[in-house]
Amino acid sequence: MSRDVHDPDDGLLLRRVAGGDEAAFMTLYDRHADALFGTTVRFMRDRESAAEVLQDVFVSIWQRADQYDPRLGSAFGWLAGIARNRAIDRLRAESRRPRAVHAWTGDAEPGDAVDLLDWAGRRRDGPVEDDPVIEVDRRWTRSLVRTTLAEMPPDEREVVVLAYDQALSQSEIAERLGMPIGTVKSRTRRALARLRTRLSDVPDLRPGQSRETAVPRPPERDR
Repeated sequence: MSRDVHDPDDGLLLRRVAGGDEAAFMTLYDRHADALFGTTVRFMRDRESAAEVLQDVFVSIWQRADQYDPRLGSAFGWLAGIARNRAIDRLRAESRRPRAVHAWTGDAEPGDAVDLLDWAGRRRDGPVEDDPVIEVDRRWTRSLVRTTLAEMPPDEREVVVLAYDQALSQSEIAERLGMPIGTVKSRTRRALARLRTRLSDVPDLRPGQSRETAVPRPPERDR
C-alpha cells in the first residue's frame, strides 16, 4: 500500500485523468485495481461478477474523474465508494441480496476473528443484522478489511491473526514466535496503522462511529 514519495498522489492522477491523460489512468488502475477487485470479490462472492464491476468502476472513473472533490475525502475512498455502489447495483439487478454471513474466502484468508465490523457491532449497539442497509455496509467494510489484511507483509499479518484469532497477548505472541516483545509491538502498531488508514477511506461508516474507533485495540494483556 506504500509507494515512492516521488509518485504523483491519487488526487493529482484524477485531475490528469479528467484532462484525458491515459497514462495517469493506467497508473491509477495499476495502483488500486487489485484492492478494489479483492474487496469486490469478497463482497459479491463471485469472481466473474466482480471483474465486470471493476470494469464498470474504471469506465466510471474515466468519465467522472472531474467530479472528485478532495475536500470530501481521499481519492481511494472515492474509488471505493464507486465500487461499492456498482457492486450493490449489480446484486440488486441479479436479485441477490447480501446475506448476513462471513464474506467469500479465496485461497488463503486471514482468520475470521479479525472481523472488525463484528467487533464494532458488538461494541456499540448490539445486533443490527435486521437492517439490510447496515448489513450491506458491514459486509462491504468487512471485505475491505480482509483485502487490507491480505495485502499486509506476512510478519505484520501474523501478529494480527495471533492476537485476534487466538486471543494471545503480545508477550504470548513473542514467546510463540521466538522474538522480542518490542518487535511484536512494533509490528502490531504498523499493522493497525494500515487498517486505520484504509478504514479512513471507507464511505458510509455507521453514524456516530469514528474512523479511529473502527479499529479495535489488541487484547488488553501486555499491550
